[in-house]
Amino acid sequence: MRRAVQVTSKDHILKVMSLTRFHFVAGLPKSGARYFASLLAQNSRFCVSSDSPAHSVFCHLTEAWAQQDGPLSFVDASTRTALLRASMDAVHHGRAMDSVVFDNNPEWLPHMASLAELFPLSRFILLVRDPARIAAEMAQETGGAQTPAALMSDHGVIGKPVGCIQAALTSKAAERLLLIDYDRLLSDPERVMNAMYSFLGDVVFTHDFRALPPAAPRAQRMPMGLARRVAAIGDGTRRRIQKNDLPIWRRSSGSAATMLLPEAG
Repeated sequence: MRRAVQVTSKDHILKVMSLTRFHFVAGLPKSGARYFASLLAQNSRFCVSSDSPAHSVFCHLTEAWAQQDGPLSFVDASTRTALLRASMDAVHHGRAMDSVVFDNNPEWLPHMASLAELFPLSRFILLVRDPARIAAEMAQETGGAQTPAALMSDHGVIGKPVGCIQAALTSKAAERLLLIDYDRLLSDPERVMNAMYSFLGDVVFTHDFRALPPAAPRAQRMPMGLARRVAAIGDGTRRRIQKNDLPIWRRSSGSAATMLLPEAG
């Protein structure tokens, strides 16, 4: 009597790769991405990692392929795609077969277009916050060593990721983007997380929100003078506070992205 052929380890690995969904968490500085990741990690079905080696491996492979006469310059496009996909699988190899992977790293922002093509089932969750408030806090922490204008420049710590978010909101992959304002997460965490599960098409999990910091009072606002200085992101002009001075996500009504912003009032 012939024995049934068993599934090989290679076939098993390929099955795990095909079943796994890889999602990416990123955002602006001081916008609660780590708090959000800690909430995700409460769900035992989720494999959550902050600052994993995935981004470094991804960049090294991309750079090696691009270098003329480099170690991977001979690799064709289809093999490159397979290698980049496999790199994410390799970094998170310890996950359970039915897990959902969330890789949290702010450096994913410039790569969102490439990631969208590599991982067709992926979703992107971006944590944002009023850039003026972030700039004020960072400038205060450094004692003025970093000015709001420098922070908000095209290559600044805040201005550069804001530019990436703008590109993401207008990209073809915008419908796979969930943008969460940090203040909304703090003031309404249960509804935010329920909306996230709906966005992912996953089963809602009951989270413990006691580890979140308290929400800021609604009346707390950025001084008008500072807001004027940091509002202009790319053109360097000085203008009165108006609609164009709002963060880019508040001006992107035509974007296909899902946005959870603070409620008016």
